[in-house]
Amino acid sequence: MQNITRRSFTAGAAALLATANTARAADNPDTIRFGAFGAGFGQPFGVATFGVAQAKDFIANEFNDTSVKLEWTYLAGTGPAVNEGIANGRIDFAQYGALPNVIGRANGLPTRVLLNYGPTTIFGAARKGLPIHSIKDLKGRKVTFQKGTILHWAFLRALKSNGLTAKDVTIVDLKTADQLAALAAGSVDASIGSSSVLSLREKRIVDIFYTSKDIGPKVTGFGGILVTDAFREKYPDATRRVVTGLVKAVAWIADEANRDETLRIWSKSGTPYEALREEFSGQPLKDAFNPLVDDFLLAQFQDVIDFSKEEKLIRNDIDVKQWAYPAPLNQALADLKLEKFWTTRQVDGTPKA
Repeated sequence: MQNITRRSFTAGAAALLATANTARAADNPDTIRFGAFGAGFGQPFGVATFGVAQAKDFIANEFNDTSVKLEWTYLAGTGPAVNEGIANGRIDFAQYGALPNVIGRANGLPTRVLLNYGPTTIFGAARKGLPIHSIKDLKGRKVTFQKGTILHWAFLRALKSNGLTAKDVTIVDLKTADQLAALAAGSVDASIGSSSVLSLREKRIVDIFYTSKDIGPKVTGFGGILVTDAFREKYPDATRRVVTGLVKAVAWIADEANRDETLRIWSKSGTPYEALREEFSGQPLKDAFNPLVDDFLLAQFQDVIDFSKEEKLIRNDIDVKQWAYPAPLNQALADLKLEKFWTTRQVDGTPKA
């Protein structure tokens, strides 16, 4: 009788273990696909949160007890290309700018905003020798940037702050690498871009006449890390693990002892280390890479939504509070005891009392 009981217990334990393993496998996909902008050069390396999360294995380590594989893609076509990847079912988690975030959502892409990925400082570069010293001096000039990206929004906001509109300039729609070539060839007068344009200054091809730091965070590039509805609904535990890894990555970035290594990781994207160092000089990375879905981030997204409707880039409205999905982020912050680590901001970007 004792042997029968032992055999029954062993068989039952084996059955429970098999059931648990089956359930665990069902909770995870074979592959999780991450898509993001790089620096516009199509390198197999990224910047911001994804770049560090990949290089330091923060997300991979969350899946050590599984057979899940991670696939990282950084697209030369930046935000618009990321939207295409989501639409074609090739991307589960995406890191890209707020304007293409909004355009994708308004056009029916089933996404949710998980957290803020951080800032992109916007620079204005003019061909050397031209009398362009400010945004106002762009009137009547040929200006290049890629439409449908966060640069588009940031530039038109900067024009508005200086009493100009898009009608006051000739916009030439080019991807990053083509923008730099056009400046070098003299076929455009100025470019609005990320820190990648700083490399041309070192070659004495351009002068930098503008940075979004001149105006403040309201015109600094930003965007979200998004998840598709299909993924989060089918794999809630995997979604939780991914966000936990992302929060660990942002906390690592926030440690100033890691600044140099962080910039060197990002430089693999094609943007020179020196340009990245200048972009973030004098700015604590903890403040710059604040992942919180707070009133400031929601207000920034609302501004992009309003802008997109004004510019007739979208027709459908978006409920930004419904679009945001901070539950996995809040859980990760609690699990990691980081609830008070980053400052919660008000609509204008100042700390919330």
